[in-house]
Amino acid sequence: MNYLAHLHLAELSNTSLAGALLGEYARGAIDASLPAPLQTGIVLHRRIDSFTDAHPLHAGQVRALPPPFRRFGGIITDMMFDHFLARHWQRFHSLSLEGFVQQAHAQLEPDRHWPHSMVLLVARMKQNNLLLYYREFDGIITALGRIDQRFKRPTPLPRCRPVLEQHYTGFEQAFLDFYPQLQHYVLRQVRGLAG
Repeated sequence: MNYLAHLHLAELSNTSLAGALLGEYARGAIDASLPAPLQTGIVLHRRIDSFTDAHPLHAGQVRALPPPFRRFGGIITDMMFDHFLARHWQRFHSLSLEGFVQQAHAQLEPDRHWPHSMVLLVARMKQNNLLLYYREFDGIITALGRIDQRFKRPTPLPRCRPVLEQHYTGFEQAFLDFYPQLQHYVLRQVRGLAG
């Protein structure tokens, strides 16, 4: 899943929003000197990613993409799932998406535990209202183009609009079937971590 889903699931499970994003940057063993909420956020982030990548509904959308897009299918599917979370937000949260994003922005204040790249991400997220922009298909296309720039060599990501338009309904149905299962999984995981 991408940023919006990780933040939503952190809020759903009453865990750290910063920890949910920090999981994007933490590699290897978790730093034991980190505050416990950040450690829990990293663990949960990793479990969410593992559950998502292994789930037949997510894997099926990846497999449905033609080459050369299939090689980047995990990234594409994660972004499309964030898009549909934003599009169907009212099914999953009592606050409006705008209200949730405002609340998340207020909670995400950098501290000494954040890597510089996360500080930059959150600043860009707030400045450009990225989480709201995910609701628009053009926002996802733009975000995929930005992801392409992180690779050393060009990827097909900037050219994926026609493929995503073709598979749009399949992505939507897969997301709507998958996300409630992910929510239940996260709540079970948090109960286990607390116990």
